[in-house]
Amino acid sequence: MSEKVLAIIKKDGLYVAGVFTLKGLYTSSLPMKSKSEAIKDVGGQNLLLVDDTSMKQTLVAVLSVHEGNQDAVIQDISLDFSGFTEKQIAVLQVVMQIPFGSTLAYGEVARKAGMPGAARFVGNVMRINRLGPIIPCHRIVSSTGLGGYTGGIDKKIDLLSREGAIRGAVSQKALQRMM
Repeated sequence: MSEKVLAIIKKDGLYVAGVFTLKGLYTSSLPMKSKSEAIKDVGGQNLLLVDDTSMKQTLVAVLSVHEGNQDAVIQDISLDFSGFTEKQIAVLQVVMQIPFGSTLAYGEVARKAGMPGAARFVGNVMRINRLGPIIPCHRIVSSTGLGGYTGGIDKKIDLLSREGAIRGAVSQKALQRMM
């Protein structure tokens, strides 16, 4: 296998693309309506497209997490943390441990990663998280509300709703009052 390769799955009219290295999943897309959107989302336009069962199973897990499937098996997925610093990896590893249907505040993630007071740092790591939703940055919230989300606040609300972390269709202002 070359340094990076591309794998893609299609389910129910949605595509999930992933870039893989020998170390594991390097980045993945959220489900997209077209194959080209998914490939573009992961920067895979010039990568070799492979038909690898293990890689496709990983992408099925990505889709499963996105769909709010509590039984998604992600613990055994190998991840490539290349390009992240040790502190960023510490944050990502804490986020990986947040249970399905739960949330943690940025400050709490910082504390658990051994960096008390570094909530803003955690937010910056979540902004560059290329391994979502396997590393579920949507489960990180502000102490005063939802906080941000690279995919847009509506996507964060959707993901948290699918997991049962928030109930029903509610406005962001209502969510901020709840959290």
